[in-house]
Amino acid sequence: MKLVLALLLAAVPVGAASAQESPAETARNARLTEIIQLIQGGQPQAAIDKVNPLIVEYQALYPTEKQKLCKVEDYETAAYATLPGGKNAVLVEGGWCIALWAKGFAMIDLQQLDASVLFLERAVTMAPLHPHYLSELGYAYQAQKQWQKSYDVYARAVDAAKRESGERQQKSLRRAWFGMAYDAIEMGRLDEAEALLRKCLALTPDDQKVKDELQYVLDQKAKKKTS
Repeated sequence: MKLVLALLLAAVPVGAASAQESPAETARNARLTEIIQLIQGGQPQAAIDKVNPLIVEYQALYPTEKQKLCKVEDYETAAYATLPGGKNAVLVEGGWCIALWAKGFAMIDLQQLDASVLFLERAVTMAPLHPHYLSELGYAYQAQKQWQKSYDVYARAVDAAKRESGERQQKSLRRAWFGMAYDAIEMGRLDEAEALLRKCLALTPDDQKVKDELQYVLDQKAKKKTS
């Protein structure tokens, strides 16, 4: 969770505005930074109170009925052309997706899981190639015990992470593979879960959470052999 917060906070400009930004966009980004900081500070309701009018503002900015896709990383935005209808979609401020994600994330903190999923699904619809939104939605489905649905979304996050590089890609892959492994365990697919966890360890050899989960899988497999 902290990883996603940090990555999305980093995606919101906090210094001087870029040359392409209007003063209004800069102001919206500043509000997004404040909202994410409220979530980081354990104030999810305060974050929701501030993000609600911002979501309304984004909706008013783009009243068209055409498909809307968020401007995110350049390599993701460029890949939109490969999606069905992507060439004709309207590109909107990436902050809109951050706002949707922030509301969904805050609602999870408030144990409003079913409602949160609706906002995370909207974020993924508008940024379908962003691994962090995908993994967050996978986690929400997981919390609902929708194991196969969660697994499938995490698998999409793995594919999306292939467009990243370096440490960021490693963290995205680790999170998605771990999520898939957890779902595979719940669905009784222990061999698959073991393989996924070993892929995680290849990226993060000292990851104790992964080691503990792998040991659990090995113990369950051993019990099956002796039963």
